[in-house]
Amino acid sequence: MAEEEASWDQSLEEWLITEGYCYAAGMAQLEDGAFYAAAPQEAEAGWGFIFKEDHEQMIMQDDMSEKKMTINEASALKFAAENLKAPPEGLWLGGQKYKITRTDKEYQVGDQTFIYIFAAAPKKGVSIAVTKTQIICAFFDEEKGQTAGNCTKALAAYAEWMVTEGY
Repeated sequence: MAEEEASWDQSLEEWLITEGYCYAAGMAQLEDGAFYAAAPQEAEAGWGFIFKEDHEQMIMQDDMSEKKMTINEASALKFAAENLKAPPEGLWLGGQKYKITRTDKEYQVGDQTFIYIFAAAPKKGVSIAVTKTQIICAFFDEEKGQTAGNCTKALAAYAEWMVTEGY
């Protein structure tokens, strides 16, 4: 693993995982939506939570029929970040489908502004910050005692720092 990637993994761990508000986190380039950093780092556990190779799912269509579709999580994340809504096949991360329930094109923390997206799944969710060049995802799980509010607060602090640093 490249040294810079390892340092981003560590950065995600320090800002989002250590305090226990999130169980996993990932960072992707806005240009392709592909994760390049994940946490927790131990045994690369973060990757198992946030990423799944292309897979097929039966997706409900507008006419209520189901259609088998190939899910590419990176392109779905990129689409959501750029359009503030899920693509037709849905927003899938780590093999889990999430429903986007909140978006804010000008989410402000301190003096910094970024795009914020919140997406939910049963008893869990993901807070997403989109900066000039990055997509940062922070995952929480109510069954692990985590809440959306604390996860979003941790993500907001990290995103504020990223924007301040020019990302």
